[in-house]
Amino acid sequence: MRLTGLARRAFLLLCIAGAAPAPMAGNPASPDMPAIALSRHPEGRWAVRYVLPVPARQLVFVRADARGTRARDWTALDPDFQLVVENGVEVVRRRDGAPFTQAVFTMPTRYVTLDKDYAPFAPFGDGGLLVHSGRFHACAERCPEVGMGRPVRWRVRLMPSAGEHAIVGGQVVAAVDFLDGDDGTSLYVGKATPVETADVLAVIDQAMPDGIRQRLQSLLPRLMALYARELGALQAKPMLFASRDAAHPGGGHGYQGGTLPGQVFMHIYGDHPAFATPAFAARMDAFFAHEAAHMYQHYPATDQAASWIHEGGADALAAVALQQLGESDPAAIGVRLRDARDSCATSLAAGPLAEAGERGDFDAYYRCGFVLQMAVDAAVRRASGGQCGLFCVWRDFQARVRGGAPWTGATFIEATRQRGGDGAADFLMAVTDGKPDNPAALLADGMAAAGLPPAPPKN
Repeated sequence: MRLTGLARRAFLLLCIAGAAPAPMAGNPASPDMPAIALSRHPEGRWAVRYVLPVPARQLVFVRADARGTRARDWTALDPDFQLVVENGVEVVRRRDGAPFTQAVFTMPTRYVTLDKDYAPFAPFGDGGLLVHSGRFHACAERCPEVGMGRPVRWRVRLMPSAGEHAIVGGQVVAAVDFLDGDDGTSLYVGKATPVETADVLAVIDQAMPDGIRQRLQSLLPRLMALYARELGALQAKPMLFASRDAAHPGGGHGYQGGTLPGQVFMHIYGDHPAFATPAFAARMDAFFAHEAAHMYQHYPATDQAASWIHEGGADALAAVALQQLGESDPAAIGVRLRDARDSCATSLAAGPLAEAGERGDFDAYYRCGFVLQMAVDAAVRRASGGQCGLFCVWRDFQARVRGGAPWTGATFIEATRQRGGDGAADFLMAVTDGKPDNPAALLADGMAAAGLPPAPPKN
């Protein structure tokens, strides 16, 4: 799961003839897991109905929420049921303790920021809604431990209201009926016509500030086509969602984004003049470009020390992609590189980059990785006379991994050596594994040798 942002931050189970459910895929639904049905409810609320295969005395949720926002916001349709927090765990029971086979709750669709988790709902200003299915995963009695036995699957159904459609798995459908698991997925419900090409399906809220909406409508298809051309098309069409809820209840404002497999989403809530500025629109460009880059990296998440390739690489791939599309400001990139260099130097003074995660300095993988891979881009462009850049190194790196090489810093450095020469590869090694006496000088010299322009002075 990935989350990033400024703020650190009664449906009855229907079988409708003629509906076009999304195809069910993967392993069968787990026989001991409740079926989940979602739908709109009167007065702007939504409802979830759990149908258990055998009677149980309680339901517990897969995604824990010690703050108890479900207990606060969910209302049982049957007053004999209650949702309580016990030892930081939310539990559904009958008040008399008797076993049950069904439970129905309604809840508001307001956006809430959760600790390291996805919001259950992201309202669109044009009336649409993004629903995180994983928020509703629940188990009878208790949930199995992660990694124990076969994967757990829930059957999830959702029937949009008249005039609406749903989007799931890269498809626009009349109804949702699918097998869900792991972190869940984002389900769109509404009337919006998505921007769809061979490489992407994007839903951009019509209530977005004009500048952001127009930029994203133009940028996202071109961005995803570039990534597909440079790094290869994805097996499943990726989905991008951008929503705006200016009437966010409770006051406050901010934005939060994140990713799920094959999906990137950004939600802006509340109102602030900054949301209509070119600087904020550029920030949205960078966010989607970074998160979309992750889809093409095929990161196995097994080597924390190699996170500079993954996170810094996504920053650099995004910057290079936006440059190639004519959607970036060279001066702004210069400032980013300068600030990332200075931050990286501070991190390296505490020890090698490969050990940054052990020191609790995960941001170093972003900052140092961005500097290193922008240097790789410059070095390879210089060596190839402008015919190649960072994308060439990434293609070579991924080809090595497909050929059996590990997804590690050493493999990436060798791909860099092939394209950019010994100097560029040695610079990466010195930063990732070395203990420089003067990190600032090492970084400045390495960037200059790669061919990056001098950093702009600080004001």
